[in-house]
Amino acid sequence: MAKTLVILNPNAGNGRASKTWLAIEPALRDGGLEFDLARTTAPHQADGFAENAKCDGYEIIISVGGDGTTNEIINGLMRGAGDARIGTLGIIPIGSGNDFAKMLFEPATPASPQPDWRAAVQRVLAGATRVIDVGRVVASNATNSHEHFFLNALDTGFGAHANTHAHEFPYLTGTAMYLAAIFKTLIKFEIDDVTVTLDDRVITQTSTMLAITNGRCVGGGFWIAPTARVDDGLLDVIVADGLGRAGILALLPKVMKGTHIGDPRVKSAQSTRVIIESRSPLAFETDGEISFNGATRLEIQLLPKRLQILM
Repeated sequence: MAKTLVILNPNAGNGRASKTWLAIEPALRDGGLEFDLARTTAPHQADGFAENAKCDGYEIIISVGGDGTTNEIINGLMRGAGDARIGTLGIIPIGSGNDFAKMLFEPATPASPQPDWRAAVQRVLAGATRVIDVGRVVASNATNSHEHFFLNALDTGFGAHANTHAHEFPYLTGTAMYLAAIFKTLIKFEIDDVTVTLDDRVITQTSTMLAITNGRCVGGGFWIAPTARVDDGLLDVIVADGLGRAGILALLPKVMKGTHIGDPRVKSAQSTRVIIESRSPLAFETDGEISFNGATRLEIQLLPKRLQILM
């Protein structure tokens, strides 16, 4: 296999990743994989490791952590590559949500089990690849702008606010952690007035939640875009009406099962480019990470066939 760098976040999964790595490392080495290891000790180190990887001669980067770790790595890879080929990414999911990793194991449905790191190790060792799309957002306000990349999803409104509370529950993981965050967010949340410009139409309305996805699942088990594909060249757009607490609670079980599409309170569409505008600052997150505060405009596009991934 080509020169390989493993980037490990030992704090992923609320600190459980460090112990899991003790089993993952020998499984990789016993499988014949030679690799160097970069271990993060602080937030936002993984993107620096990934950005420098190409200059250091690495052709394959393996993310060992959660969605946030992988998001940092894809941002570093995209910055480091520029217009050149980005290289190959492998994912061994040992985080709290592991939402994007669900897309690596077909069928990716609400009935599917959680991604298993042992199966992910075997896929990395097998070396089969697939080329997938990458999302890009430029978030801006009157004075600043910021570029960020994502593999799985961007969402604004209620979901983004809930995400800020998710890691306040270190004794929980996956869906349970995000449900706890949702109930805390229900105490106080805002409903945004947004204008959403798609390839073929403009939507102007109040919205509790707006998700722009490449993948299908967010929040550790909410199948927000159940038919999305990571290689179809399209962003899936899900817009929920401005709902109160009762409306949100009624819709949640449907989102967990992926049956909310077609509900009259939810609009869905596909587009290659999406612009979200609001007079008030928007809370938003990409792959579970808050990357910019105070944006009033989000310009999102899909970069088709941009990343080769070990599947």
